[in-house]
Amino acid sequence: MAPAEPKTTLNSERKGGYMQFLILPLKMTACWDFFPNSPIEWQIITNDVYLAVVMFVLTYVPMILTVHLYTEWQDVMSSLATIADYSPILISLIIVIYYAIYRQELYKLSEFMNENFKHHSARGLTNMTMVGSYNAALRFARFYTSCTMFSVAMYALMPVIMHWWTKEPIQGWMYMDVTRSPFIEFVFLLSCATQLYVGLALGQFGVFCAVNSILICGQLDLLCCSLRNARYTALLQHGVKHAALVASYANIKDDEKHTYIYSESELKESYYHYDKKVNDAFVDGTSQYDIYSSDYDEATAAALHDCAALSQVVNKYKVMFENFVSPLLAMRVVQVTMYLCILLYAATLVIRGRIKF
Repeated sequence: MAPAEPKTTLNSERKGGYMQFLILPLKMTACWDFFPNSPIEWQIITNDVYLAVVMFVLTYVPMILTVHLYTEWQDVMSSLATIADYSPILISLIIVIYYAIYRQELYKLSEFMNENFKHHSARGLTNMTMVGSYNAALRFARFYTSCTMFSVAMYALMPVIMHWWTKEPIQGWMYMDVTRSPFIEFVFLLSCATQLYVGLALGQFGVFCAVNSILICGQLDLLCCSLRNARYTALLQHGVKHAALVASYANIKDDEKHTYIYSESELKESYYHYDKKVNDAFVDGTSQYDIYSSDYDEATAAALHDCAALSQVVNKYKVMFENFVSPLLAMRVVQVTMYLCILLYAATLVIRGRIKF
């Protein structure tokens, strides 16, 4: 039985936007409006009310933590672990506010990518699409979001689980002085909402950066493939059969091994030149050609010009993306470094105390 041929993506069409799978998590944390750029009043109110709810939750919880520190304060060293809890909540609040202020820039990023990024490479001897990088971005987003949700769920649920298991009072500064229903349920729901917003704000910012980086790399793969095939693109546009090129230059596939990051080129004929469908007017195309003939120079120059235009698109998007994420990314790096240092120092104090004891 002959092995089945691998499924090709060359003649597939792009469905939806490149970052459509990010929109729902961003909406849940008020980083993306439920009704973007809507002129309808009730939709505008819905967007603003939900943003206010998220900001209230992320502001109210640090206030509770401040009261707890004030009432239980002994010294800085003994309160380091609790002080560290400020960090992710405050950074999450800053992220939500930043997205709210620069929401139009976020929409412009998405629109620019959807309108200018190509799904297909130039039609050449080897061809590729963005399917590989898109799937890589999608897998990463799902995996990282799942890990984030599991982490925040454990943080919110563990005090309650331990309470049910040991019948001891619920531990944790959020449950301070809360001993009976319905206040326990209210604080539990508040804790779940806080962890959901913190996890989504911090997690989806990381996902947003990683997904954009993967898609930019995918577009660069597409550009490199088109550059490698510039001469073959010119030959195909002059009616040379793809099969004739394959017969003479099939070793290009070996040259392209381990060249691309997320996508993979295919030694198959594509019916798309970038995202324009090609009507093959050369049904009776030629198999006789001289690849070094000057007859193909003008078409080769045009193919290289298209590659240069795509390179400018990728570079412009990279600059737009860097301008949008750089402030948050720098702040996030500082926050994570300080957070880990505080926790590590607090842990060394505990270990040192146990050794002395």
